[in-house]
Amino acid sequence: MLAAARCALLLLGCTAILQVTGARFLVDCPVGWSYYKTSCFRYFRQLRTWDEAEAQCQNSYSGAHLVWVEEPKEAATLRRVISYYQRSQPVWFGLQLQQVRGRWQWTNGGRYNESINLPGNARFSVWSSADCQRRHHFICKFTPSQ
Repeated sequence: MLAAARCALLLLGCTAILQVTGARFLVDCPVGWSYYKTSCFRYFRQLRTWDEAEAQCQNSYSGAHLVWVEEPKEAATLRRVISYYQRSQPVWFGLQLQQVRGRWQWTNGGRYNESINLPGNARFSVWSSADCQRRHHFICKFTPSQ
């Protein structure tokens, strides 16, 4: 019942090609994971509900959650990653609506910053709420301990 009431946001695929990121911070990510500044992320092609995707993130690496976005350049990097794998299907991100307060919050506990816009045209790379029981690809993220 609770899972059906919660909404999460999606990032729709885009038409850009994968490019090397301008990240300046190299971290030691596990095999199969990529880095952006001080975080590791991984695109999963399995189709999962939002809850299943979040559980798989947590099981895939200690401290991992569905991806949260901290700045516009990170959003642009994730957009390019998504377009490398596919260009038309929604992708689960780790944003959920708090039922009590009615605010969006990231799965890592951070508050959603509305100033983080996604570059791209109006048809692609948009935030959208969705039925959390639908199955989509997803991206996980974690920050390695130093």
